Amino acid sequence: MDSQRQGLLKGLLAALSFGLSAPLISTLTKAGSPLALAGLLYGGSALALLAAKTVLRQTANQESSVKRQDLGMLFLLTLIGGIAAPICLVSGLALLSAGSASLLLNLETVFTMGIALLVGKEHLGRKGLAAAALILAAAVIIAAGGTSGTTLQGALLIALACLGWGIDNNISQRLSIRDPIQIALLKSIGASVPMLLVAKCTGAPFPTPGEAGVILVIGAFGYGLSIWLDLLALRELGAARESVIFATAPFVGAGFSVIVLNEALSTNLIAAGVLMVGGVALLLNEDHAHWHRHNEVWHEHKHLHAPDGQDAHHVHQHPNGEAENGTTDRPYWHSHPHQHEPIAHAHPHVSDGHHRHQH
Repeated sequence: MDSQRQGLLKGLLAALSFGLSAPLISTLTKAGSPLALAGLLYGGSALALLAAKTVLRQTANQESSVKRQDLGMLFLLTLIGGIAAPICLVSGLALLSAGSASLLLNLETVFTMGIALLVGKEHLGRKGLAAAALILAAAVIIAAGGTSGTTLQGALLIALACLGWGIDNNISQRLSIRDPIQIALLKSIGASVPMLLVAKCTGAPFPTPGEAGVILVIGAFGYGLSIWLDLLALRELGAARESVIFATAPFVGAGFSVIVLNEALSTNLIAAGVLMVGGVALLLNEDHAHWHRHNEVWHEHKHLHAPDGQDAHHVHQHPNGEAENGTTDRPYWHSHPHQHEPIAHAHPHVSDGHHRHQH
């Protein structure tokens, strides 16, 4: 499976886990203050990522660790996407039905894509734009037929959460060349600890131990697993394409609200499901290729060492001419500082870290 299809699969799994979290959180909004609930969600995320980091420790040398120059962006995405956005989400969920809130989360796609295309100068081809149009049309259809229980204040809070995550996604795409588990873990700890401390010091109500345990589990899967997979998808697809895939998350949440929480099923929801499946299928079949030039660059990130030239972007010398595991005759993944020589060629690509060029 090539990296683009792997990115699509990881993006879909990230969307699935996050999409299920919103309706589940909506059933617990009265268990404690928004600050305490958001802190516990990211606490669960941190615990899950610590466990994943322990299990995957053998492959740690494949990834590039966070550098000093990354700390400013990491602080910004933690503040915006890890603290402000979740507090807005939990506050908004308390004022909306689970289905309505899930549908409004489609705004994250709009903000992420808009920032990626207008500010990040990413590219989305005709099939990608058509896929985005289908998925956004699906969101409009289900919103038009399923927004009972929506309040203006709740909708604005969800919109602010989506704006925060749209900014977060675009910053995260720049950081995705680093170790995704490390980025997600630092973000989770950096978000959960301050929120829980402030909630405790201000006397904010906390959920019961049983409710807290449930929230930690939701955070582990809906935030920890989702953030990690989403960072991998951002690395391999770029923010614009990732946002199209992640737009399936609200539909997952709305479907869960109908099937498990017994909210009303409408023909709008069924029609939207068909459109969303069509949008994802279009994106799976997108093939963007043209002649483009890469300038010289020096950076560090995970890449494939392929002696037979499988990866034209990473044909370079290694320290002492030695390869990992004492062999140079087979491809393997690793990370080290390396230089890209100028190159001009044509091949299928997306707006990843190596392909931010004019079209």
